[in-house]
Amino acid sequence: MAWEGSTRRSTLSRDWPVRRRRVLRRDPLCVLCEQRPSTEVDHIGDRHDHSEANLRGLCTPCHQGRSGRQGGQAGGQARAARAASRFRPVEPHPGMK
Repeated sequence: MAWEGSTRRSTLSRDWPVRRRRVLRRDPLCVLCEQRPSTEVDHIGDRHDHSEANLRGLCTPCHQGRSGRQGGQAGGQARAARAASRFRPVEPHPGMK
């Protein structure tokens, strides 16, 4: 199951099923590829903003691709932050002041 092990459901608004239905009705075709029916709802920007202006309907392949890219970017940023924390900041040489 897609939600197994995820805390995402707890961050959604109580009326999420209603909002989801409205967005899928508003966007019957995938907003990205415009070829397949919308089956999933995507947050355009802030993932905690559940307003309908921040939501759009996507097909499963487009939503999986977008989510995968976002996860890859987040992982890359986390790895870069961990790597940067292993080194001391560069200090100017005492004789070069």
